[in-house]
Amino acid sequence: MRKELSKTLKTFYGIGDLGFAMMTSVELFFFVFFLTNVAKFSLPMVALIGSITSIVDAILSPVYGAWLSGTKPLKWGRYRSWMLIGPPIVVVLFMLQFTRVSANETISAVVVCLGFILSHIIWNLAWVSNVTMITVLGKTPEERGLLASRRGTWNNMSGVFFSYIGAPLALYLGTVTNNPVLGYTLLAGVMAFAMLCGYWTVFKMTDGYEDVVTEVTSSGTAPKHDKVPVSAMLKNLFQNPPLIVLLVFDFFRWMAFFILTASAAFYFTYVAKDMTKFPMYVLLGAIAAVIGAYLAGPMSNKLSTRTTSIIGLFFGGAFLVAAKFVGYQYVPFLIMLLMARLFLGVLTASNVALYSDVVTYGEWKTGENASGFIMGIMNVSLKTAVIARGTVIPAVLAAAGFAASADPATASKAITDAVLNVTVFIPGMLLLVGGVIMILGYKLTREKLTQYQTEIDARKKTTVA
Repeated sequence: MRKELSKTLKTFYGIGDLGFAMMTSVELFFFVFFLTNVAKFSLPMVALIGSITSIVDAILSPVYGAWLSGTKPLKWGRYRSWMLIGPPIVVVLFMLQFTRVSANETISAVVVCLGFILSHIIWNLAWVSNVTMITVLGKTPEERGLLASRRGTWNNMSGVFFSYIGAPLALYLGTVTNNPVLGYTLLAGVMAFAMLCGYWTVFKMTDGYEDVVTEVTSSGTAPKHDKVPVSAMLKNLFQNPPLIVLLVFDFFRWMAFFILTASAAFYFTYVAKDMTKFPMYVLLGAIAAVIGAYLAGPMSNKLSTRTTSIIGLFFGGAFLVAAKFVGYQYVPFLIMLLMARLFLGVLTASNVALYSDVVTYGEWKTGENASGFIMGIMNVSLKTAVIARGTVIPAVLAAAGFAASADPATASKAITDAVLNVTVFIPGMLLLVGGVIMILGYKLTREKLTQYQTEIDARKKTTVA
């Protein structure tokens, strides 16, 4: 008999993502600034550090799920174990990423790179384990949609908290210790500790929901059925058309989000010409995303996860495209932007539920449950979108004759139009393309998923009998 979802899980599942997102926000917002302005690395060294870490991170992105699915489960379960043992290691390694240990730039850069790469390896194992637990806890599309919504809600709440905590805490810690570098080291440690507390809370809440290893062979290894062979993982990839569609759509979704996020400061600098409004936009945008993620739960329950995602893509894209045409009127532009952020929040939640649904399809099609592998491979779309984002924004601005040294107050119409295009129009079109891909390519309906799960359960009963 499977264990029913507790009220605690229905409310607080995803609290680990609150801490995780606050930790990764330190890197997202401050890593390059720390290297250049605080730790005083030379610009060529900063570029080298960024290249090495991003390339290694992208190369390793498909590995984590495969590792979890293809290796012996640890004492507390295949996935829960990493939420217990991984976070303490990450706290130490992540702090190394924000250090300057020596006057010798090369030695210091090596330490930073090691801190980055090793912390990401461990935290990705914990992160993939956390999202994969949705497939362990939720046995129906409705349950998975609810859990994904709660996860998305807590994840987006991090933006609200970090907008108040991040920079002031780094400054305070640097002032108290009389060491600006140490201020960021301690900020990284504090946020990583928040991640630890969150993941350990989820570990406790999910006690009894995941099978644990209770049997070993004479050699001390787990039975063969406890491991998913590589051949089964490849079948779950190449014989799983909905997964391929998801990976493509997810690339467009991440591209839209990253371009929108990275280029917003350009809008407030060159179009609105008032950067004092930027912090309020960050706060309101985070609140809108929280609302959207929360709404994704009842929407998925009423309409299905697929329909909810399609709505999020088309409405989010439409509001961003509309923002392009009111870009020189700040209030209407802000309203359009916040509505788009709300639907992006819906997508943040429903997206994970979609991946959990293709786990069901993959198991039905191949007879092998490769949930860890499938949930982990979503990292591929994210990492490739990060790399692609770095080429789109400079290319669009350069085509308009943009120069960083130019006075924003005298920016030409060509430049401000280019800023509007890269801030909202291009992300909006990317979301609309993603919506078309979902309609044409993603055919998993709630009825089909229910049928597949019923057949899977029947196979398991036959095997046990």
